[in-house]
Amino acid sequence: MLLGVLIALVIGLLAVFGIVWPLFEVFLDPEMAGGTAWITVVLVFAAIFSFYFGGMATGYRAPNHRLVHGTLVAPITFAISPIVNLATRGSAFPGVKSPGTLILVLVFLCASVAAAYVGARRGEGLYDYNRSHLRRQRSR
Repeated sequence: MLLGVLIALVIGLLAVFGIVWPLFEVFLDPEMAGGTAWITVVLVFAAIFSFYFGGMATGYRAPNHRLVHGTLVAPITFAISPIVNLATRGSAFPGVKSPGTLILVLVFLCASVAAAYVGARRGEGLYDYNRSHLRRQRSR
C-alpha cells in the first residue's frame, strides 16, 4: 500500500508543479491564473489522476483483497496530514475554519477515493489478465 501512496504523491506533485502550473503561467493572465476557482479545479483533477494510478498500482501489487487495498490508498494518504498536524501543532486541520473549506476538503476526499477505487479495479483486472495469460503460456 505504501507503493500506491508514494505513486499518488509523486504523480500529484508532477502533475501540479511540473505540468499544469507552467502551462497556467504561459497561457493565462497572471490575474486569472491566481484565481482560486482555477486552482481548485486543477488540484481536484490532479488528485483524481494521481490516486487513480496509486490505486491501480496497489490493486495490482496487493497480495490479496486487491480492491480494498487499492481503494484504501486515498483515505490513508488523507489521514497522514492530520496525524502529523496533531503531533506537531495540536490541531488536525489548522486551515479548515469555514464550512466552505470543509466542503472542499470532503470533495477532494470523495474524488480521491472514487479515483482510487476505479484504479484499484483496473489494477485487479490487469493482475487477473496477466495471470490468465501466464497460465495459457505455461499450458502450451
